[in-house]
Amino acid sequence: MSECKWQRHENEIKLQGELSRVTVPALWQQRQQWLQGTDTVTLNFAGVEKVDSAGVAMLIAAQRELLDAHRALKITHATAQLRAMVQVSGVESILELNDSMRK
Repeated sequence: MSECKWQRHENEIKLQGELSRVTVPALWQQRQQWLQGTDTVTLNFAGVEKVDSAGVAMLIAAQRELLDAHRALKITHATAQLRAMVQVSGVESILELNDSMRK
């Protein structure tokens, strides 16, 4: 079964697994835990194997919540798949993607 796990490491949240329509609901329910902390929440995507449109929608919703609280979302180690999903969705100006490390 698909899953997406998260682990806090200092000021960074490391995601592992799939960020998809199957895994997003559980991850979203836990958002108060992984969105807490510093002014900038950094999501490390190095361990993410798959992202679909539900994953991108969740990132946009998280970004909106953080902006409403005068905070920011930063995504590191963005995969080629995540970059493609963001581009196809037309939300490049909304989500800040950094450090493309994998194809």
